[in-house]
Amino acid sequence: MIFDPTSVNFVMSTLQAANYLGVPPETVDDLVTRKLIPFSRLGERVVFSKAAIDAWLYAKSMENLTEDLPGLGFHGVRPPA
Repeated sequence: MIFDPTSVNFVMSTLQAANYLGVPPETVDDLVTRKLIPFSRLGERVVFSKAAIDAWLYAKSMENLTEDLPGLGFHGVRPPA
């Protein structure tokens, strides 16, 4: 079987997830401990689905965008009264 890290179904170790996210492995461990990142346990091993990480990152970016929009001058459209 050929492992393709660009595949949606790719499963990563903590080190691989850290490299993918561009953070130290200790940061990923901390996020796991605080249950702030999607992960699964296989016995004592922690693994990360690339698809789940991508969805999590997208959701986080949308949260930040929503928080940043008023500061960027966008206040939305008010519904008619």
